[in-house]
Amino acid sequence: MFLLKSIDLIALLSLLAQSFLTLIFVAIFASIKRREPHMVAFRQFYLAFVALAVALAVMSVRFYRTHDLEEAGDLWAEGNWLPTLCYSVYLAFKGLFALCLVRGCYDLAGRPSSSRPWIWITAIAGLSLSPWFLPQIDTLIALQAPLIIVSALLALRALSKVRVEFSGMSIVRWALVGLAASWTMHAFSSTLHGSVSLLRPILSLNSMIDLAVELTLGTGLLITLLQEAHRRALQAERERQQLREQIERDERLRALGTLVSGVAHELNNPLMVILGYAELLIAGSSRSEGPRVIAEQAERCRGIVRSLSALAGQSVHPCEQINATELARRVLRGIPPSKLAGGRRIQLRAPRKLVLVSDRIGLEQVLTNLVINALHACPSNGLATLSVVDAQTGVQFNVEDDGPGIPTELRARIFEPFFTTKAPGTGIGMGLAIAHAIVRALGGTISVSDAESGKGARFCVWIPHTPDLRQVDSLPPVLGGRRLLVIEDDPAVRTLVRRQAERRGWRVSEADSAERALDSFASLDDYDAMLCDVRMPGIGGAGLYDELLEHHPRILSRVVFYSGAHSSGEVRTFSQRCNRPILHKPFDFNELFATFETSPERT
Repeated sequence: MFLLKSIDLIALLSLLAQSFLTLIFVAIFASIKRREPHMVAFRQFYLAFVALAVALAVMSVRFYRTHDLEEAGDLWAEGNWLPTLCYSVYLAFKGLFALCLVRGCYDLAGRPSSSRPWIWITAIAGLSLSPWFLPQIDTLIALQAPLIIVSALLALRALSKVRVEFSGMSIVRWALVGLAASWTMHAFSSTLHGSVSLLRPILSLNSMIDLAVELTLGTGLLITLLQEAHRRALQAERERQQLREQIERDERLRALGTLVSGVAHELNNPLMVILGYAELLIAGSSRSEGPRVIAEQAERCRGIVRSLSALAGQSVHPCEQINATELARRVLRGIPPSKLAGGRRIQLRAPRKLVLVSDRIGLEQVLTNLVINALHACPSNGLATLSVVDAQTGVQFNVEDDGPGIPTELRARIFEPFFTTKAPGTGIGMGLAIAHAIVRALGGTISVSDAESGKGARFCVWIPHTPDLRQVDSLPPVLGGRRLLVIEDDPAVRTLVRRQAERRGWRVSEADSAERALDSFASLDDYDAMLCDVRMPGIGGAGLYDELLEHHPRILSRVVFYSGAHSSGEVRTFSQRCNRPILHKPFDFNELFATFETSPERT
């Protein structure tokens, strides 16, 4: 051998200590890897130290047999096939160690690896074959040094832009610097030790230097990985807590929706009567302001009731195939110019076409509310952004602003009804609660976080595809006689509908129950249109629908249903199987009868 016997013995002991330390790290990484199977970095570092353990074990055997030449004979002498095989295996596994170390650092930093596999395969194959052509150990040290140095520099590059910084990262970086520096020194020592005698002892002590570097590197990696596992555990706990809070919030809103459903149903009938008679008074006396004030205030009450109905999940619109990008454009076109005062701008980021099957009306209401809120939060000359993203099983809409953002302590409450941070008179705190209810009814999710720029708020709405499209038949055509049957249990509502219809030239008949209407199927065929309340004593509108569907489907095509409690279990179940229009009470009489009057006549 090329070194003194005593120094060689120190090198052997250092190599054995390094091998033992490597096995300890392998055992620790294996234990943590089983507990944290989702962390890819653990697996890479585990493989790296397994490869290093194999390499050091082979080299330890070779050096041990070198000190026992009297027993081993010339078989273990430098240049024979057995030590050459040891060198070949050693270099192959050192190459694998370098590759896994680099990939582990990239995984730890959360970055994609830029290394090309064929380059590493070529380098490792070349190293493993080099001992058969250059069997001297000092030459082989010089050959493997570039690979180790490059891998250390690549690992440092990967850790230069980590997403989450840990204290263990600093130890790892210093260890990688030490790895590159020590192997630079090994390369010079192995190349120049023949001409510079002082380098020969340094070369023999390379195992001691590698032992110190490995101890630092392994310790730093363990600290970093444990800190990362702790961070992930805390994040998972926060997500579980947020999920629990979301479930509790949904339960509160669902309970509130049940209450609101009953209240809305009871309010809709008298409110409908007030609105209807106010219209009649306005039509009969154009000079008096009283009827107009009554109508305006009743309209305001109707808006509040409809908001409560939406909060209760009463918005039951048919799903249809829509272009999500065009929907976003339509939302932006509908923003009032007053919301863009002060130089505020709206930017749309969306693909050319993205098809979604869902509730177009409900989605438009949600996005309009979020965009207006974003513009309200923007400062002068601020920018609000609406983006549309393909989410595979659905579509995600993101609305961002560059305003002050939403404090963390308020985010759990912003979807609660009547909660608002706006000044008195500028909002009642129903917009986000209604948006949440609509999104929930569509099977989607809505959440708030900081904007990607770090300034402002970001609302994310994910809407899944609805697999089935419910087709709603067109409204019934109208005969010249224009006969209307009103099926309603509330006499005040029946009288109002009759008076509104007669003003428009209809001949009206009334029935106070579905059973009374079904007494004579023959007379039903004489009516051009029928209005029927869903919730009534007896079989109600749902029972009427079933009877007509089974026995007289032709007559069913002339029926329009309405209800004031769309969130009740009965009405929601009925709406899912009904292919007829279901109107919200109180409805607009002008729109209703204009639809009837513009329908084509029957032949």
